[in-house]
Amino acid sequence: MAALPKLRKDLSRAIARGHPWIYAEAFVPEGPGQSGAIVDVADASGRFVARGVLDPSSPIRVRVLTTDDREAIDAALVDRRVARALALRRRVLPAGTDALRLVHGEADLLPGVVCDRYADTLVLRYDAEAVRRALGRLVVGALERALPGLRIIERRPEERGREPELVRGTPPPDTIEVHEGSVRFLVDVRRGQKTGLYLDQRESHQRVAGLCTGASVLDLFSYVGGFGLHAAAAGARHVTCVDAAAPALEAARRNFAANAVDPEKHAFVAADSLRLAADYRREGRTFDVVVADPPSFAPSERAVPKALKAYGSLLGNAAALVAEGGILVAASCSSHVTEAAFLGTAAGAAAAAGKLLQIVELRGAGPDHPVIVSFPEGRYLKVLVAVVS
Repeated sequence: MAALPKLRKDLSRAIARGHPWIYAEAFVPEGPGQSGAIVDVADASGRFVARGVLDPSSPIRVRVLTTDDREAIDAALVDRRVARALALRRRVLPAGTDALRLVHGEADLLPGVVCDRYADTLVLRYDAEAVRRALGRLVVGALERALPGLRIIERRPEERGREPELVRGTPPPDTIEVHEGSVRFLVDVRRGQKTGLYLDQRESHQRVAGLCTGASVLDLFSYVGGFGLHAAAAGARHVTCVDAAAPALEAARRNFAANAVDPEKHAFVAADSLRLAADYRREGRTFDVVVADPPSFAPSERAVPKALKAYGSLLGNAAALVAEGGILVAASCSSHVTEAAFLGTAAGAAAAAGKLLQIVELRGAGPDHPVIVSFPEGRYLKVLVAVVS
């Protein structure tokens, strides 16, 4: 086992409470160390604090796996944690859910490890190459033992945009059929964003759909039609899906058709959602429900001011597009943007557009995306549902 220099300040309380990250600046400077090594972290007096995965190239220098110096990082540990994660999903999700997050990284005590299930296929993703090196083989073995017979594919952090690696089983088909409630999705687990779907919005898709019966709906950053398809299936009068990626819109069309919803009765617009929202506002267009669910605008703390400016522009235009008494659904998936900052930006942007937001609901990710209380960074998704007047 590799040894790591001592911490320059006492973080033992935060780590003991469950915070799984130790940042680079917390350590006394020394050589970079080996990426993916399992290291022991000591306090200034040399006492053991934690054991975890070393990532010399990341601001998150160590991802903590245990605070028990007697606990080895081995197959038995990973088996226990995977089994616990699976048991939680069986407890909190409806039976028969076939598109879900099985392992949610830090919240399941496997920091940096994500595993999503799409029917008979498991998709593994790692937040860093160091995590894959340290835990990849152990995680695959644990999944094989817990869920024998399922296909496993792996999407590596350094290979974004490339075909994932087939780890176990036969190659996946072009699309895999899964369900969110009664709505069917045809998922491309090889080339789709994230692992194929934005599973963290599953419950919000269904909740918002109930507000869309008979409504005109604008779904900005629609991807493969998550909010828009649920709205159409729930009886929305007309849905406009907007996304910059033409392949995503083609997939959305296929998903509409797979649910016996005629895509020709709805609109699919290949455009930049930020610009199109501004254009629609200048044209005086309105909708009963507007959804704005953009990708992360703040990949780092340094990017937050710029991100809040972008959210302000987007949400001001989105609020202006909502008809009197209609619904705005606005989401932020950046952990660096706090809920307070997001809501404050939304309120200010709406006011500048001459609109008032009345909160109906504040939502987050579904129960298969749990959060450790002492790790607020894990509560990344914020979904505002508001009446606009």
